[in-house]
Amino acid sequence: MERPDVELFIEARKSGWFIYFKKKKGKGGLPVGTGGKALALISGGIDSPVASYLIAKRGSENVWLHFHSFPLVSNSSIQKVKELAEIFLNYQPKLKIYFVPFHKIQMEVKACVQPNYRILIYRRMMLRIAEKIAEKENCNGIVTGESLAQVSSQTLKNLRIIEEVTSLPILRPLIGFDKEEIIKLAKKIGTYEISIKPQEDCCTLFTPKHASAAGNFELVKKFEEKLNIKEMIEMALKESEIEFY
Repeated sequence: MERPDVELFIEARKSGWFIYFKKKKGKGGLPVGTGGKALALISGGIDSPVASYLIAKRGSENVWLHFHSFPLVSNSSIQKVKELAEIFLNYQPKLKIYFVPFHKIQMEVKACVQPNYRILIYRRMMLRIAEKIAEKENCNGIVTGESLAQVSSQTLKNLRIIEEVTSLPILRPLIGFDKEEIIKLAKKIGTYEISIKPQEDCCTLFTPKHASAAGNFELVKKFEEKLNIKEMIEMALKESEIEFY
């Protein structure tokens, strides 16, 4: 028949025969957990939950890590991440989240680093802390929502400077996406309306209007020599909180 009134599907399985009339396309991808575990850096914005979703779609179980500056700013970003976690349970059956206070590190960086380099130092500190948590959780990679040249810290040169502090693979599933493509996917997976709620992001605290888009390795190293990096990492890990969903 070329033009049937009704299209009928029949499948033979070990458990019996199945008859149905419609096919519904699933999300695709691989079963969660088949690709190991990855630690996703979740800011509460639009990009990072989408990146986490794409990694989950390829079979990697996500553990989330959120850096916040409470109590120097409100806890709005913390609440947003908790709301995003509820949505993410549609794509992963359970979720573990680390909430790491970052304001003390920011204050120390502010005292030692010239303004246009602070974002780079913040990001490097975040990755150092993330690596410690990833090792604890047996994660084999770190997921970020970075998109090439979207902001000054995401130029190729700066991405290289930032990732230099860790030996773990940095997974950037959005690297070639533009903002409209990311927003479209965020709406599709149900995170967009939560992500656009106002928040005070920890990375915007103590940062200048114009950050360096082409950092210098030698300058970064020089600034970091003034910091007690090991102590700062230990402090942040000690003060972190964990929640399960």
